[in-house]
Amino acid sequence: MSASSPLSEREREILRLVATGLANKEIASLLSISPNTVKVHLRNIFEKIGAASRTEAAMYAVREGLVEGLPGAPLAEAAALPVAQARPWWRSAWVWLSVVFALTIFAGASLREWLRPRPEPTATLPSATSSPAPTATPASRWQTRAPMLTARSGLAAAAYENQIYAIGGETDEGVTGALERYDPRSDTWTALAPKPLPVADIGAAVIGGKIYVPGGRTANGAPTGALEIYDPRLAQWLQGPSLPVTLSAYALAAFEGKLYVFGGWDGREYVASVYAFNPDSGLWEVRKPMPTARGFAGAAVASSRTYVIGGRDLHGPLSANEVYLPEHESLAGIPWENGAPLPEPRYAMGVASVAEIVFLAEGMCTRLCGASVLEYVPGRNDWQSMGEEPWPTASNSALVAVGPLLFRLGGRTSGKISANNDEYKAIYTVILP
Repeated sequence: MSASSPLSEREREILRLVATGLANKEIASLLSISPNTVKVHLRNIFEKIGAASRTEAAMYAVREGLVEGLPGAPLAEAAALPVAQARPWWRSAWVWLSVVFALTIFAGASLREWLRPRPEPTATLPSATSSPAPTATPASRWQTRAPMLTARSGLAAAAYENQIYAIGGETDEGVTGALERYDPRSDTWTALAPKPLPVADIGAAVIGGKIYVPGGRTANGAPTGALEIYDPRLAQWLQGPSLPVTLSAYALAAFEGKLYVFGGWDGREYVASVYAFNPDSGLWEVRKPMPTARGFAGAAVASSRTYVIGGRDLHGPLSANEVYLPEHESLAGIPWENGAPLPEPRYAMGVASVAEIVFLAEGMCTRLCGASVLEYVPGRNDWQSMGEEPWPTASNSALVAVGPLLFRLGGRTSGKISANNDEYKAIYTVILP
């Protein structure tokens, strides 16, 4: 993309994803924004580049080199295509452009497969002569994958371009800044440049192709307000504007291009504060606090809402499920609603969303926790247990989604810090004969 490009960084990011053949909903999921926001960006993009369709916009992206580096993109052939000026050649050129564009989409099919939600499992009643229909038990949804290079708990994890980044945490030797990248397809880990400031009890979120990691508990046990940002494309860490306060053990979510930090531990008490960071302006904003002060909660975005779930205060675990609607802030309304509470209070659990469903994995309870995995469907506003599976439970682990799969990383299992990497089929299909 030339320096004279009329597009902003976010518009280039969206146009690049359009060129891979992704639909608006898939782009919205990948960038943690709503489909309506994607539509607004596309209208602006079309106007700026003079495109009348997604095909024209995608070919503009190919010509400008926006899709360079994407797997399977036939850049050499696309770049070599002439753009004829005479009208008799115009139609012929578009025939070839359409062929190249179709090949580009075909080559990017694997990326779309990662992002496309799978249908809910279905079952049919067997006839008297047929075999029983196959079923999927909760245990069959777990699979052991290659462990992390560094055993740790209280770490953060984020997914970018189908790769998982495990960041920081606490090891047997103390707080670490370790950064490791996991490729689910090859089941391999790679050590990368460590985070400059080692921290634990943190979260991470992706906005605009960068991974944001605010605050955390430092080696001396005190929380920090530092914001460090990892750029996967440049393979380097950047320093961002610090939080207004020092915080660790917060809940974190990215929504509509902003980073939201909910609650946490400020070094003296658990707080109810909410801070929003806008990467475009580089400014932190104070938002209306949560109804419940807490730390070690989890947060996930589903159905254009952010759910802040569980956590603990000085009295113990909480079952709160509070729903944040940031658009109500600008309307001088109340941005918080109550969702169905957890079946049992718990904290230090993994929380992530897949296909507009919120999943919760394990954590700490007043007594032994019940089901290891809970599922929350916003439309039903209820929690469902996915059963008790014969699988090692963990607390202070990180839970991250890649397509229809969840990956639970590290944490404490039976009191010991773990390097475990466990895959969970959040959405699956039962094939009937």
